[in-house]
Amino acid sequence: MTKRIVGGSVFGLGLFVLLAAFALAFLVAPLLTRIPYDTKPAEIATVASNATFVQARVSGQTTSIDVGTANLRARTSVQPDVAAAAGIGGAQAGRTVVWKTFERVERTDTGEAIDASESRIALDRTSGAAAPWGGQCLADEPYEKCTAGNVTYAGQLYQFPFGTQKRTYQYYDRQLGHALPIQYRGTDTVEGVSAYRFEQVVPEQPLATSAATIRTLTSRFAPGASTARVMYHTRRTVWVEPVSGVIVSVVDQPHRTLVPDTGPPTVLFDATFRFSPQTLHSVTQSAASGRVRILILNRYAPIGLALLGIAGLLAGYRITRGAPPTTRRPPAVVVPAQAVPAHVTGPAATHPAESASYREP
Repeated sequence: MTKRIVGGSVFGLGLFVLLAAFALAFLVAPLLTRIPYDTKPAEIATVASNATFVQARVSGQTTSIDVGTANLRARTSVQPDVAAAAGIGGAQAGRTVVWKTFERVERTDTGEAIDASESRIALDRTSGAAAPWGGQCLADEPYEKCTAGNVTYAGQLYQFPFGTQKRTYQYYDRQLGHALPIQYRGTDTVEGVSAYRFEQVVPEQPLATSAATIRTLTSRFAPGASTARVMYHTRRTVWVEPVSGVIVSVVDQPHRTLVPDTGPPTVLFDATFRFSPQTLHSVTQSAASGRVRILILNRYAPIGLALLGIAGLLAGYRITRGAPPTTRRPPAVVVPAQAVPAHVTGPAATHPAESASYREP
């Protein structure tokens, strides 16, 4: 009986652990592979040494435009918009986060701003790609407001999918205003973190530039020209920790040139941006810890619990089978005594033959 009780208890415990493994794998772990609504990523800083750029300076009523050379720093900060995300319905309801992003490019020597922009974007919580949303916007001109619907984001921007694959993705180029393929090229180690390397080459092509900007640039750098185009190309490399989808390193080499119809071209921008040492350390540490959490709760813990649960089921079954069969005593049989007349008493009542006297005839 004791073995049966122990076996049943072990079997029940094994079943409970097995159910816990399934709950962990299908209910808890998926929560780790979705961008939280209120997550606030750390500020990202990229730096470029000896960059060439156009800088406008205002002094009183005079504005001067010159090409300068200095070290640059670009800062990107993110502010989650939980209320806007909650207002997204339809197929994207519960699957989308909304971020307000602020970017500023400045000289490291003087702190003067070279460029600045503000945007709002919706991201799919699992793939990290831009999601369709009517509120997305971009303001990258001085005094411009971020007007909903003036831009359409697509592809990856700030995050790759949880469980990034070794394949080609679409990566958004802000200068062109659309996404282009970015191809997997290999696996490297970045600050001790294994990362997939993706490369994107944007061939030289004209940028959409306002007539007012073209007039300003030609009047300064090509006064004899009647028209001009701003040509753009870049080559970027992005390293991604595949489990968490975190971008752990970036090298971006944008190049813009003013090409007038008359006269020599003028380089407007030429730089090679890469993560600052502080950003590199921060994002690699974040990616490494995220990878460990996801692997433990999404893979190792469920597998371990499942194996432990199966072992408990088998052990409980074997213990129960090995218990000896339960033996029962047969019921007692009561044999009724021989009926005796009520008037017979004493020893003669039980042994009448022995109580008789012997007499000679």
